[in-house]
Amino acid sequence: MSRLRRSIAVAATVAATAAIVVAYTPGASAANTRCPSGGTPPPGSVIRGGLEVDGFQCNLTGVTVYGGITVDGTGSGDFPIGYLSIDGSIVNGGIVVNGGGVDVGVDGFDSFNRTFNPTTINGGLRLNRAVFFTTADATVHGGVTMDGVRDPSTVSGLAVFSQMCGSQVFGDVAVRNLDNVIRVFIGDPGEPFYGNGAFCDGNTVHGSVSLVNSTRVNPVTQEGSEIEGNTVTGSVHVDHSVAEVWANVIGGSLLCTNGTVIQPPLPGDPSSANNTVNGANTCT
Repeated sequence: MSRLRRSIAVAATVAATAAIVVAYTPGASAANTRCPSGGTPPPGSVIRGGLEVDGFQCNLTGVTVYGGITVDGTGSGDFPIGYLSIDGSIVNGGIVVNGGGVDVGVDGFDSFNRTFNPTTINGGLRLNRAVFFTTADATVHGGVTMDGVRDPSTVSGLAVFSQMCGSQVFGDVAVRNLDNVIRVFIGDPGEPFYGNGAFCDGNTVHGSVSLVNSTRVNPVTQEGSEIEGNTVTGSVHVDHSVAEVWANVIGGSLLCTNGTVIQPPLPGDPSSANNTVNGANTCT
């Protein structure tokens, strides 16, 4: 399943960098580092004092950030949001997305190829009414939380969903209050999600996973969100949501509450195996 990024193509701008710069310093102090308005830090950059993503697009490859990253909800560029693409990098201080979007482990919004380059986020990933997020090949210390969603229809041309693939999370993964706006995929092995045909491998979560108030279904296939092929040391709780939950290894319990609908896998789905649950299972 490929991810539809937008309804029209946007010409790509290619910037060549002649040399790797060890430290990236904006015009004023490092605390005011902004991307893309202040330029794009080249590979090898070390950013101290944090970074603000103030438009579309900020594409970071091979950078180290101290002080965290904040992604704005508005900005200039092809779309009026802050958008971060980060790959093969280390972020100390976490990433907070306030109404914008973030892709981890890809080579940019337009091509959206999974690179398989690891990124480490120390301090968690927090999404506050973000448009979307993706993570691939990431190690996240501090958990992942998506609370609410900004309706993609308010950002002209975007048609998106969120996904977490082939990542390791130390802490809980909590996705809530997506209502009937977008779907989320927490692992979906064997399904091509990326521009280069790469799959959305399952994740390892050293904590619990919760999906709350996510009732969106694909109008064609009628599929909801998916939690498939993951290893979860804690419990998985699906509340007031529509989802496929299969082929997971769960150290705690698998709980379905508040009218949750667990959908059967479609014929030929490579993640159609039953879950292995150590605790209680109220979903089947």
